[in-house]
Amino acid sequence: MPDERNDPKETLDAVVLAGDRGAYKPVCGENKALLQIEGIPVIAHVISALQRCRYVTRIFVVGPRERILEALETEGIGGKGQKEVIVVEQWTSLMDNGWNTFLATLPAQGPDGAALPEETLRARYEGKAVLFLGSDMPLLTHYELEEFIEGCDMQRYDYVAGTTPEEALKPYYPEKGTPGIRLAYFYLKDSLERQNNLHMIRVFRVINPQYGQLMYRFRYQTKWKNMLLLLRELLSLPELTLGMVFRFCLLHVCRVLGRIPWMPLNRLLRRFLDKDKVAEDIGAILETRFAMTTTTYGGAALDVDDKEQLAVIGSRFHRWRALQEDLYNRRTQPPAALVDEKQAIP
Repeated sequence: MPDERNDPKETLDAVVLAGDRGAYKPVCGENKALLQIEGIPVIAHVISALQRCRYVTRIFVVGPRERILEALETEGIGGKGQKEVIVVEQWTSLMDNGWNTFLATLPAQGPDGAALPEETLRARYEGKAVLFLGSDMPLLTHYELEEFIEGCDMQRYDYVAGTTPEEALKPYYPEKGTPGIRLAYFYLKDSLERQNNLHMIRVFRVINPQYGQLMYRFRYQTKWKNMLLLLRELLSLPELTLGMVFRFCLLHVCRVLGRIPWMPLNRLLRRFLDKDKVAEDIGAILETRFAMTTTTYGGAALDVDDKEQLAVIGSRFHRWRALQEDLYNRRTQPPAALVDEKQAIP
């Protein structure tokens, strides 16, 4: 039996998904991981956060291997004294990249030198959790990674996805005369939240991982075409129930109504969108124990999805990094009055 006490924080591998095949959407004709902010490739910002995260032991990157290696070597990433960075060549889809790179985190051979079959790997490493994340989050920080990891209850769940509440993203909104980014949210019963790009997964315990590829294919659901195409695909799934269809449609209705100021109907409908119940729906489809946890710094939700976001993040990078640093310091440093009091004690 697998050890249910397995704690991913003890020895945690991270997999950075930087592939650009299949349903991938480039920005400015380029792999988003290789675009530059402050003259540094975006993926280098991501790996720098992982290097500083106290829970991560090894970093795996999957994508166009030679180009990524060149970018990382230029920035001196993965050298002596740093955490090991392993770059593997990409496959044809997001699911293949995630699956095969997860396998790369496991021993390929037994003590006798023979290749280990998948059945043996499943039996030995069923409880292994891996941090999966995107490669296009230049504002990601090590303290947001640690906030996410510490919020993952891997005693109760096998897949935990990150979300970011509206309150954490308001400081990044456009203001008069100042550019910013305002994203779409899921309107839930007690909060407005956006899925971010952090996932903690026990891969061997997700029975239907192929549905994750389906969600990725139609991920831009602010477009009605994608939402309707995804609904059509979901209706063919044997795991689907009428309750799931109802909540899926309601999520999108509330998203549209939320754009209309003073819309009481939206608040009424949101009462049926309990966050835990939505998580149960996702877990039932994937056939795994699924939950969501929030991060509150914003960087994990601010990925580079188009050239406008790239330009805005580039122009506001230092200001927004300073905002995150200030928030972290206020949370971790004792109040000045308390410091003065302690210093006064002989």
